[in-house]
Amino acid sequence: MERLSGYRGFNVICTVTRENMRHLTQIVDFFHGHGVAVCLLNPVRCTRQGARDIRPTDSALARHFLAALDRTRELHEKTGRKLVVANFANILIGIVAPTARRLMCDISPCGGGRCFFALSAKGDLFPCSEFIGLPHFAGGNIFKDDIGRALESAAFTRVTGRRIEDIEPCNRCAIRHFCGSPCPAEAHEMNGGMHRTGAFCEFYEEQVRYALRVIADDQEESYLWDGWDKGTRESFALRHLAL
Repeated sequence: MERLSGYRGFNVICTVTRENMRHLTQIVDFFHGHGVAVCLLNPVRCTRQGARDIRPTDSALARHFLAALDRTRELHEKTGRKLVVANFANILIGIVAPTARRLMCDISPCGGGRCFFALSAKGDLFPCSEFIGLPHFAGGNIFKDDIGRALESAAFTRVTGRRIEDIEPCNRCAIRHFCGSPCPAEAHEMNGGMHRTGAFCEFYEEQVRYALRVIADDQEESYLWDGWDKGTRESFALRHLAL
C-alpha cells in the first residue's frame, strides 16, 4: 500500500460484515492515511449461506457506515484530500446526476449480462461473478460456445430482464431508482426468486436519507470524485433563500 500511494488507479474494496462493521471509521482513517483515493465499503453479498451467516443487520450496518461517511468528510475538510466511498457516491450521484453513475449494481436492470459478464476458471459464462457456482445461470462456455448466443441465453435474460417495476414492493418505493433493488443473485438465492428484493433495503433507504441531507447542505463535493460532473448538463436547479 505504501508503494501504491499516489498511484491514480489505487482503489481498495472492503467487504463489510457484522464482524468488522464496528471498525469502519478506523478503516476509513487507515485507507486515507495510506493514500487511497477511492474505496468500496461493500456489504457482504448474501448469495451464499456462509455470507448470510455473517450478514449485519440493516440498522447496525447503516449506523456504522454513515459514521464512516461522516469521517471521510472530516478528513477532507482537515486535509483537503478526499477518500471517496464509491458505493455511497453512486447513490449520491444517482440523485444529482444519474447519467454520471459508474457502478452497475444499483441500477435496474443491473449491469450483469449487459455491461459485463464473468468467466469461471473452466470458461463458463455467467452474467456476473455473483452467479459463479450456480450452474443454472451459466449461459455457455467461452471455449465451446458463441458469446453472442450466451448473452441471449435464458440464463442471461433472466438477469437482464429483471426490472424494478416488476418487483414488489420496490415498484412503489420512492427510492427505487436510486438503489435498483440489488442484487439479482442475492435476491434469487436468499429470498427465493429473481423478482424479489435483495438483502439490504433499509440500509439503502438510510443512505438515500443521508444523501439528501448532504445535498441540502451543499456538501456533495466532499463525497464525489473530482470531475464527476464532466460531460453532464444541469437540467433542473432548485434554490432557496434563508429568511
